[in-house]
Amino acid sequence: MFRKGMLIALLLALAVLVSLAACGGAAPATPTKAPEPTKAPAPTVAPTKAPEPTKPPAPPTVAASPTPAAAYTGPNLGGKELKIGSDTAYPPFEFPDKDKKIVGFDVDMVDEICKLANCKYKFITTYIDTIFTKLAAGEFDLVVSGVTITEERKKTVDFSDSYLKYGEVILVRADETKIQGKDDIKNVMVGVQTGTSNEETAKKLVANEKTNLKRYQTFDLAVAALINKDVDAVVIDSPAADGFMAQNRGKLKKAGQPFTSDDLGIAVKKGDKQLLDAFNAGLKVIKANGTWDKLYKKWFEDFKPGS
Repeated sequence: MFRKGMLIALLLALAVLVSLAACGGAAPATPTKAPEPTKAPAPTVAPTKAPEPTKPPAPPTVAASPTPAAAYTGPNLGGKELKIGSDTAYPPFEFPDKDKKIVGFDVDMVDEICKLANCKYKFITTYIDTIFTKLAAGEFDLVVSGVTITEERKKTVDFSDSYLKYGEVILVRADETKIQGKDDIKNVMVGVQTGTSNEETAKKLVANEKTNLKRYQTFDLAVAALINKDVDAVVIDSPAADGFMAQNRGKLKKAGQPFTSDDLGIAVKKGDKQLLDAFNAGLKVIKANGTWDKLYKKWFEDFKPGS
């Protein structure tokens, strides 16, 4: 019995050992400590500063504004020299300077337009009462002389677009006290330039044109007559009145305000579409680019003859 029990006990112990071996064996007495995570090495060089955001590229250089010539849409006149009929005793539109050269607003305006239209020009002094018949006859290519656009004139010549709006005034001596405006010239002696729209106006304002009007071939003669007391008043365009007042400082004044509203234009021969298109296109450009304003300031605001 004993031996048999001992054998059974040994067999059971062996079975336990085999079972433990099959399960991987006994755990170690002291478990191995898990290694600590490796620390990142301390930087030996200071970290590089984050780059600043890239600036956007500078905007491209803007091209200069187109020159007046680039905006011109009229015909090219091919360098032609234009003969311009003009009453050149009409400051500040056109008049001779101290060197007898014709200068003035109209001259500068034509010069600027010819730069655009590729033309040259020559101002030819002509009395206003024959200027339109000479234009119609081909003696001139155009008339530039502070000319008022009227329905009557449109029957014989063609006009450009208006380049200046103005009103007519009464010009008197500086010491005049009785004449305050157009209603006061009915029974006085009035000077006018023959062939002008001012002459037509004066005919309606005086009592009798035969006894109350004195006609002169140029406005400077009419103004001289006013200063010399040969006439009492002159009917004239307001800008021209300013020009004569500038030439005769302290001697003249305007009586009242302008009493009409009229337009000045450039006259060409009837049917001359090329010249008309060229000057209309030129006027459009110089009005748009500021040139016209500069010329107006030069001749109607800053103009001081003899200074």
